[in-house]
Amino acid sequence: MRQGFMLIVLILAGGCKPGTDIIILQKELDSIIVKWVPDQREAVGTVKLDIDTDGELVLKGETDIPVLRDNILKFLDDRELVYQGGIDLLPDSTIGEKKWGLTSVSVSNMKAAPSHSSELVSQAIMGTPVRLLKKSGSWILAQTPDRYIGWINSSSITALTDTDFEAWKKTRRFIYLNRFGDVFPGRDSNTLVSDIVTGSVVADSGGKEGIARVALPDGRKGFIARELLADFDLWCSTVSPEPESLVRFARMFTGHPYLWGGTSPYAVDCSGFMKMIYLTGGIILARDASQQYRYGISVDISSSLDSLRPGDLVFFGYVSSEGTERINHVGMYIGDTKVIHASGMVRINSLDSTRSDYSSYLGTRLKGARRIIGAQNGKGTERVALSNWYRSKL
Repeated sequence: MRQGFMLIVLILAGGCKPGTDIIILQKELDSIIVKWVPDQREAVGTVKLDIDTDGELVLKGETDIPVLRDNILKFLDDRELVYQGGIDLLPDSTIGEKKWGLTSVSVSNMKAAPSHSSELVSQAIMGTPVRLLKKSGSWILAQTPDRYIGWINSSSITALTDTDFEAWKKTRRFIYLNRFGDVFPGRDSNTLVSDIVTGSVVADSGGKEGIARVALPDGRKGFIARELLADFDLWCSTVSPEPESLVRFARMFTGHPYLWGGTSPYAVDCSGFMKMIYLTGGIILARDASQQYRYGISVDISSSLDSLRPGDLVFFGYVSSEGTERINHVGMYIGDTKVIHASGMVRINSLDSTRSDYSSYLGTRLKGARRIIGAQNGKGTERVALSNWYRSKL
């Protein structure tokens, strides 16, 4: 009978220590993982090998990519390795039949770990569809339409079955495009049902005389001035990222505070600010600056800024000690050498060293630019109108 993963044979043949064999195998597994999960912010792929006290090989891990699990198991089987344990496929049994959800509060925090004290990595606004992966206590590991993954408190999510989710996508909905607003329980009420922010999606529940009655994702109902809402399907069919509109909207946030992980009008980080701006143009950007840098049309600014157009994303960073380029900041070009960006607060700086509002921090770290306007629909520059997270397949 084969024991462990033929550990004795490997030791006799190669003179290696058991730990060394594990290291070699783990590196091979890691190369498979990175092929299918190149960015752990956008997918789950954690698989580890170990040896227990009885000398048996133990496999532990989880992934939301079925083909990754299949490839790893085939890798082990091809080598006739005997192991205990396995790889859990997400969504796991803790989720049950309700594998989708909608964010039911104006802004829901996404954490790096299932804890209030954990790092804030992103946010999801009201009506954002989320894919539910697993539970831990009162927390749910969820994925947003930009494919970003983080832990959200379950009190902020209304869970849905596949049938419920498809029904929501066919419901008449509104999208809120102002910065901030309120949902009132009645026309003359001084109390609130909820606040509401840019990009929130709510269902139509009737109304008249310029007042819309809306249903929030968790079933709460209230009223909003109809002029502050856009019919979601009509908006999807007509919206496009127009430079003047993007710049005008972005300027409205000058002076708003910076928040690491922030993506809402209340406070933003640099890439969250870009996401919020472009969502008003019907585009779902990737979450982080380093991810946004991968998508869109490359703009050559190696010799001058003349190729830049308002609406272009401009990226900043540094070269690591290993010689690798690192992108850690992004802003939007608004014309006349100026960039609007979130750093401490939302501010405007020039990239021209002769200007009084020149930022040496930006000027000395400029790494590249990407044009989102006119970019092909796809991951990183996906149109809301073509996203099956928001709409049923056409």
